[in-house]
Amino acid sequence: MSAAVTALQFDVVLRIADAVAVLVRPAPDGRMERDRAAQAALRSAAQRDDLVIYRRPSDRPALNPPHHELGVSLSHRADLLLAGFSPDAAVGVDIEIEDINGFDPIAFAADHFSQGEAAAIAGFDSSAAREICYRLWVAKEAALKISGRGIFDGLDEPDLAKHLDLIRIDGASVRLEAGSRLPPIAVSVTRLARPADQPIYCALARDWT
Repeated sequence: MSAAVTALQFDVVLRIADAVAVLVRPAPDGRMERDRAAQAALRSAAQRDDLVIYRRPSDRPALNPPHHELGVSLSHRADLLLAGFSPDAAVGVDIEIEDINGFDPIAFAADHFSQGEAAAIAGFDSSAAREICYRLWVAKEAALKISGRGIFDGLDEPDLAKHLDLIRIDGASVRLEAGSRLPPIAVSVTRLARPADQPIYCALARDWT
């Protein structure tokens, strides 16, 4: 076992039913090392010694039986690695580090989100608009990973305009009905502190079919 995995440090940041998301920091360099670190962290958090991560031909991470093949998801930003796992359902995770300079949440939402979401964000002050925009961003990316296509078809779905109150609560679970691109899902978001006033946003989504 590598030194990076042996010295692994992680925190459980989100849970939805039997799904869990763990934040590994600092994330090892290299995809193979990050996969190993994610596997070790998820084994420990879920107490599942039989959890084995491999890569599909599409490069998407997956699990060996007896677990759900798409019951793992990884997201990497800078020195952070977010890993999600469910033994019986497809999951998606996403992590973003807030850009406090040069990011326009109102313009971003107008370009990428649903009309309802964009209108809601435009009604907040700049600080709240930025936070809500990031929360929606990670929630959508995590949810869309379950579809297998990710954000290829855009970020207008799922439409979370009616769920902004819950999305703003760390760890709250939002249940969504099936859409044109997604099965019924549950998604949860949390905001974590980071040095230099750059919050971290993490999301976990689980197929609820």
